[in-house]
Amino acid sequence: MFTAIGTHGPVLSPFAGLVLDLILLTSAALLLLEPKRRSQGDMLLLTAVVIGISLSRVLMAGIPNVQFVTIASLLVGARLGARRGAAFAILVAVLSNYFLGDGWWTIFQAVGWASVAVIGSYANLWSNNSLDLKKTCYIAFLSAFMFDFIVSLSIIESSTSFLEFVAYLWAGIPYDLLHAVGNVTFALWFAEWFVSKLEISEVPTIEEAIIADLESTQA
Repeated sequence: MFTAIGTHGPVLSPFAGLVLDLILLTSAALLLLEPKRRSQGDMLLLTAVVIGISLSRVLMAGIPNVQFVTIASLLVGARLGARRGAAFAILVAVLSNYFLGDGWWTIFQAVGWASVAVIGSYANLWSNNSLDLKKTCYIAFLSAFMFDFIVSLSIIESSTSFLEFVAYLWAGIPYDLLHAVGNVTFALWFAEWFVSKLEISEVPTIEEAIIADLESTQA
């Protein structure tokens, strides 16, 4: 994997980085193990969205702190639920960081974007087959600051003082604002189109199919 440039917190050995990625990937897999099964087409859709958003992050890496993944995580959580939203966020963090630089900070990015997805799942952004764009913009704006704060925790180590951490947060405010404005811009630009494409059907379990057959027979 490539090595990131800059200060991102404690340096991990290649083996420790591999273990970290395996833990994150296992967590994503467990989140996707739901009672209801999904069709092959649904899995392909989720895979395509993960790859597409990861690629967009890699291509936009030169724009300071404009994180397309944040608004995508919010919308995936709103449309597909907390578990799938969190799994999506973790997979995007791991996949995109393979190219941008993997390390200790990956777990904080994964947690940050997963938290945004969970918020989206409980925010009632999607109802009556429509997206509440105004509420989406508000939450997208605030999510930038939450995500950036969570990722900022990655720099903390034994030698980091409280004042140094506060100074780090203060210096990052302009980048937080860029992130927040970028989120709102993305939301206004294509959120309704993006969320309309997220349609995953549920395949009933064997038990549910049997119960359904019995009910139809009795009827």
